[in-house]
Amino acid sequence: MPAGRLAEYRLTPQAEADLGSIWRYTARTWSADQAEAYVASFESSFHLLLGTPEIARERTEITPPVRLYRHRSHWIIYRTEAGHLLIVRVVHVRRNWQALIAG
Repeated sequence: MPAGRLAEYRLTPQAEADLGSIWRYTARTWSADQAEAYVASFESSFHLLLGTPEIARERTEITPPVRLYRHRSHWIIYRTEAGHLLIVRVVHVRRNWQALIAG
């Protein structure tokens, strides 16, 4: 992975769906306001990862390799591609992220 700051981040369709599911669960369990605040809070981690993409250990047991960064109760699963940060999935820490990536 290249070192240094990346220009932008992109979400895969699966990552977008993950954030939508997180929003719906949070709204149903707590409130729509809480859901908005929680999903919006991922933005700070996405920007942190843009500046320091190598902050998390590379998981080479997955092909192509990914990195996992913990944001509260969720893993942000990402890699860099062509100078940008690709957010592959956003999953709860209790989920089997390896099965989700492999499948």
